[in-house]
Amino acid sequence: MRKADRKRQLMQHAKQLFVTLGYQHTTTEKIAQAAGVTEPVLYRHFDSKKTLFLEVLDDIRLATIGRWESEAADIADPLARLNAIVDLYLGSTREHAVDFHIMHRSLVETDDPEIAASLRRFYLDSENMLAQVIRVGQAKGAFRPDLDPRVGAWELIRTALGYTLTLPLGIPIYQEKNYVRQAISCVLKCLLA
Repeated sequence: MRKADRKRQLMQHAKQLFVTLGYQHTTTEKIAQAAGVTEPVLYRHFDSKKTLFLEVLDDIRLATIGRWESEAADIADPLARLNAIVDLYLGSTREHAVDFHIMHRSLVETDDPEIAASLRRFYLDSENMLAQVIRVGQAKGAFRPDLDPRVGAWELIRTALGYTLTLPLGIPIYQEKNYVRQAISCVLKCLLA
């Protein structure tokens, strides 16, 4: 197997273990075993479990932000673009559930400064992307000019994070036909001029 393919394989097996066991209880031995390799093979690709985990987080960040930016890039209307990004986020939480579970679990379980910095980069990249869309909307007169775009971005992030963290609880209203669309509309209306 090519080196890049092996590394990708190791990261995929590690992701599954990080989701089921958490960072603290996942060991390099368990990762190697799940991938069907020895620990020395794992260490040829990653210096430590932490290095592997940081690469997993960085991979999630780059893929997610890149997907949102590219899929919403051709939407000129700022409100439609924010709606699309929110839809992409909600779709990502289903299609890429493992990635989001890793990030959410890490938020509450990890007190390591390097891991916190990696998670922070994801949220700051999200803030930058959303705030830029809001700035464009303000310039076009679509969004309130008195609102700091970063505040609008963080309200979107906070709302989306709350939704995805509580989704596994089976909240009854989440199952109602128009809940998601109404919730998105509620949050986005706060931005409108």
